[in-house]
Amino acid sequence: MRGGGGGDAGTSSRGGGSGGAPARPRRFPEAAQPEIMRAAEKDDGYAAHVTEACRDAFRHLFGTRVAVAYQNEIKLLGQSLYYLLTTGSGQQTLGEEYCDISQVATSHGLPPTPARRILFILYQTTVPYLAERISSRIVARGIALEDSQLDDHSESDSSSIGTAAQPSPIRNSPSRSLSFSHLSRLRGRVHTLWEWVLRKWPSMLPFAQDFIQLTIRTNLMFFYFEGLYYHLPKRAAGIRYVFIGKPLNQRPRYQILGIFLLIQLCILGAERLRRSNLSTIASSINQISSGGYPSSRGRGVPVLNEDGNIISDIRHGKTADLATSSEASSGKSKCTLCLSTRQNPTATTCGHVFCWSCIMEWCNEKPECPLCRTPITHSSLICIYHSDF
Repeated sequence: MRGGGGGDAGTSSRGGGSGGAPARPRRFPEAAQPEIMRAAEKDDGYAAHVTEACRDAFRHLFGTRVAVAYQNEIKLLGQSLYYLLTTGSGQQTLGEEYCDISQVATSHGLPPTPARRILFILYQTTVPYLAERISSRIVARGIALEDSQLDDHSESDSSSIGTAAQPSPIRNSPSRSLSFSHLSRLRGRVHTLWEWVLRKWPSMLPFAQDFIQLTIRTNLMFFYFEGLYYHLPKRAAGIRYVFIGKPLNQRPRYQILGIFLLIQLCILGAERLRRSNLSTIASSINQISSGGYPSSRGRGVPVLNEDGNIISDIRHGKTADLATSSEASSGKSKCTLCLSTRQNPTATTCGHVFCWSCIMEWCNEKPECPLCRTPITHSSLICIYHSDF
């Protein structure tokens, strides 16, 4: 009797479970910010170990000089190997496994597709390498173009006369087709645009770097608020994390850090806007004073410097003359980092010269030459005194 009763009870319970509403699939909670940040830190460490192993193998095979020359490519190879063997194969990375988190691509908790994983790996490894390589090449070509233009400035008149006499037979030649003329015009426009990019990119590079840093900080601010995408490549690929470990009673959030970062970004934006407005006002007043218009004292308009301080007409005229004379006399002594006259010229081991403060700040961020990417250290920087660089 007990056995039958127990059997009936078990059957009724199973029937009730099957006859009721279908059980919903288990939904894992989203990963918290500390888990995502800890996993990213672990992955960076393991990727650095793989890169160092590739560098040692490359050094033993081809020598130290070749390994130093191709250090960026070796770093790309190490990071690509790490992420291809983990994320590319559909497995957890070592950092994700350590923190009990897993990648998902949609709000339904489905794993990312192979195409999305490959896209993330390209964003994580290849895109930064290509951007850095192309930027360094453009900067080097721009500097070489400026040097060649300065060297050929004396011969520009004779070359312009020679080239002015050459187009006449081309215009009078009846064998030139219309398509060829359009193609030549297109090539000329592309060549002109390329030369413009080469000339302007060294001056635009600091603004591009500031924009990238601002984008990274903005993404970090959104991560502190919503807790989804810690890195820009994961945001671009649409990959987020869920927590698959044991449920925790308390999972801290970092919204307060997002508020602090938002305040910092607002202060930086206001300061940048103030400086740009003051520099515009100062440059316009300089143009008016140099063009023979009434002076600022006669018009009652104060003259401001870039910091917003009022300066007199006499002092302003002297400083403007000194600035123009110094810029004219030292046209070649421009720092490629701050784009102004070099202060305390400092040479690196590869031979490039920068400002002392500029190259020291750069070396704190990246221990390599900004132009040729040669590894440098603080102790290898040499300050040059009594020079006309």
